Parts: sequence; structure tokens; C-alpha cells
Amino acid sequence: MKLLLFLSLSASILFGCNTTKPAASNDQIISVMHGTNFGHCRGYCRKEVVFGEKQIEYIESSVDADHNPPKKESFEISAANWKNITDKIDWNTFNALEESYGCPDCADGGSEYIEIKTTSGTKRVTIEFNKEASQLEPLLTELRSQRKKLLEK
Repeated sequence: MKLLLFLSLSASILFGCNTTKPAASNDQIISVMHGTNFGHCRGYCRKEVVFGEKQIEYIESSVDADHNPPKKESFEISAANWKNITDKIDWNTFNALEESYGCPDCADGGSEYIEIKTTSGTKRVTIEFNKEASQLEPLLTELRSQRKKLLEK
């Protein structure tokens, strides 16, 4: 009886964990957004890069849309770039994170966020702008790198 219990527990541990993608096949990643925001600035204070399987959208917006209408640009994304991003997502860990860490946008220090949209919902985690966040690694480093390359074009 103890052997059977041990074997079932071992099998559960070995086969029950899926750490790189959402668990169910019908729960796929639709997009990964990396954004920054400065709440007390004028002009284009929010900048977002939305990575999808087929394209990337870069969006700049302002609290004063009359004087600063939203700007949007689209780019193609290679399958390799999309895979580099999604391979760095540990869905179970990301989904278990708190909504924010530190004091995002306190004293207009700015905030930075990662939002993952799947077929079953959306999860966003916000941190202080340009700070280290070990709980978001290696995804945060990859998104910052991809964003930098995109904006250099």
C-alpha cells in the first residue's frame, strides 16, 4: 500500500507540473505586453509594446489625448522572437505573483509592467520603473531587450 501511494505521488510530481506554458491546450498565450507609465508627466507618458504571435504593436499614449493623440506602429515578429519570449514564461510562477511590487510610480518614479493575455484571461504584474525584479526573470530581461532593438530601428 505504501509503495502504491509513493508511486502515485511520484507520478503526480513528475507529470503534474507544467512550468513553461499555460497548463491546458485550450489556454494559449495570445499576447505579452511590456509597458511603462509615468503618471504625473505631460506628453506621451505611457509606452507599450504588445508582442503577439504574428506582429508587434508599439503604442504611445497620453492623459491628454486632445493635444497628444495616441500613436501606434506595427511591426512583423519572427517566429524565433515570439518563441524567445514565450519560452521564458513560467506560467505557473507568473500567475502566482502579486499584482505589484515596490512602489510603482511613487513620486513619479514611473512604473513598468508585464501583462500576459491567454485564452482564459489576463494577468498583469507592475514594478517600479527600470528596477530589478527577480520574480519576473528571465522574461523581463528578454522583453527589455526586444523593446530596445525595436526602438532602435
